[in-house]
Amino acid sequence: MIVTPPPVPEPIRFEVLLSQSWSLFRRNWIVAVPPVIAMLIGLAGAAALVGALVAGAIARGLFERHAPPPDGGFVGTILTGWLVYVVVMLVVSLWSYAAMYGMADAAWAKGTATFADGFTAFRTRAVSLVVAGIGVCGLAIVAFILALPTLGLAFLALPLVTMYVAPSVVTGRRDGFTAIAESFALVRRFFGASAIALLVLLAINYGISMMASFPIYPLEFAFLPTASQPVPHLPAVGFLAAAGLWFVLAMVVAQAYLGYYTIAIVGLYRSLFAQPIAGQPPGPSAPFAGV
Repeated sequence: MIVTPPPVPEPIRFEVLLSQSWSLFRRNWIVAVPPVIAMLIGLAGAAALVGALVAGAIARGLFERHAPPPDGGFVGTILTGWLVYVVVMLVVSLWSYAAMYGMADAAWAKGTATFADGFTAFRTRAVSLVVAGIGVCGLAIVAFILALPTLGLAFLALPLVTMYVAPSVVTGRRDGFTAIAESFALVRRFFGASAIALLVLLAINYGISMMASFPIYPLEFAFLPTASQPVPHLPAVGFLAAAGLWFVLAMVVAQAYLGYYTIAIVGLYRSLFAQPIAGQPPGPSAPFAGV
């Protein structure tokens, strides 16, 4: 009796990846919410910290003309508050990063994503993400050292060779340094698909960033002096409001695209990881090779 092996899944075509990622993002737009929450927490924390410092300075009379220099207790309070803020923001940023990739993976696996998927990814994969982040920082230092002898190619290669690190940690459930090795291996095996995908996705992100800067240039010219007004002046209130609204909308689009980008990268990782290696079965349980 001849047993026919199961068909090997083909790597997802790039246009299909973009289309399916968009379809998933429309149904799971909450993937883009964690970085928005992190940004709001950061702004609120910074405002509270500055407000507390200003209130403390006023209470001690530090804004008066002959005010005494700040004492050690006030300086210690400043340092303690800043340290607490930094620690909180590191944890919030880590949660945001893990939650995005966890929800993106759930969207591909189940078709729907919830905040519970994000919290699960944060609870189970946060330590590995931190270790992976340390490893990527080490690679960045190496790329900086090699920037001159490689004419900048080391810096250009760094985002490419590390593009699958986060999906490998969250989706593949790899350890931090193992995820870095797997990302290198996948990029080497599928260099063309990886490079094209990253270039296109980053180009779209760059286009959104340029869109946010459109009102900045006419706004700068509006402040310049003219023949009738030789000193710099404020432009019309309506123009200022329109420029501010445009910038805010562009930032919203940028945050939304971050969710779409995460879904696309996770989808590409899942597709490439499913491709078998000679002598090894495909799938999440298979050890990767080619490292």
